[in-house]
Amino acid sequence: MYKQSMALFFHVLTSMHAGGDSQLGVIDLPIQREGHTRFPKVEASSLKGSLRRAVEQQAAKSEVARFFGPTDQGELYASALSFSDARLLFFPVRSVKGVFAWVTCPFVLQRFIDDMKLVNIHDFILPKIDGAPLVAKSSKIVDDDKVMLEEYVFTVNEEKDGGFTIFLNQLLQKLPASELIYQYLISHAIIVSDDDFADFVQLSTEVVTRIRIDDETGTVDGTGLFNEEYLPSESILYSLVFVSDEHAPSSLQREAGKADNIVKIIKSWIPETFQIGANLTLGKGFVSVKMISGGDTHAKAD
Repeated sequence: MYKQSMALFFHVLTSMHAGGDSQLGVIDLPIQREGHTRFPKVEASSLKGSLRRAVEQQAAKSEVARFFGPTDQGELYASALSFSDARLLFFPVRSVKGVFAWVTCPFVLQRFIDDMKLVNIHDFILPKIDGAPLVAKSSKIVDDDKVMLEEYVFTVNEEKDGGFTIFLNQLLQKLPASELIYQYLISHAIIVSDDDFADFVQLSTEVVTRIRIDDETGTVDGTGLFNEEYLPSESILYSLVFVSDEHAPSSLQREAGKADNIVKIIKSWIPETFQIGANLTLGKGFVSVKMISGGDTHAKAD
């Protein structure tokens, strides 16, 4: 039974390829996506594995195994940590004014609020959306009541009650430390319709054509030409983590194996940045991360 919870917030620093299943289409190596929305995500297994690799640089593998689960097939006990998929909260899209915009939509925001309640984080208030697209009062991507994202022009509404700005300020307290986010999120954030958001996250990812050169001929290897999809840098995601007491055999049990202590230990282990997905040697997939403690999974909201 899970006793404690927390949320992880991610800022993608370099474009990330968490590989999904091959599919028919122009992209040979697509990224992972939700089946029902086609929104980009990072599978819980990919996230947990990447984070485990990162914390093993901070602690002994035997200690990490106590909480993340064993890697030895001879040992049988469950992980004390349960991760959800990392879901997309803001997606960066090229803007004619302000260079780029952080784009979200009502569906994503409502789901985020609901997810935060699962880990007993009740700080967030859903902004009142009179009509999308909606921007904050200090927006720097608007020109004459219009925003141009990629080749699409939107007539936007400016918030009237300040609810969007309040929400973004609440979010800034939870996101990884980044001067870029602190300086630009409020002025470059925009809420578009659910349908427009779905189009952007499917059509505006980075697609890179890669080749492999034959050493002998100096030309492209016949099978070495392929397209690879990336989640762009500046994307903002979040994941939920649920924590139980340690499941390792009783000979390993100790006070630190209690759920509330595990949260403290994991927080001390998590680095400020680590890498997710493929192409580490190409500098891809680096993210900054911040862990926010939730609370007792049985606690009630006020």
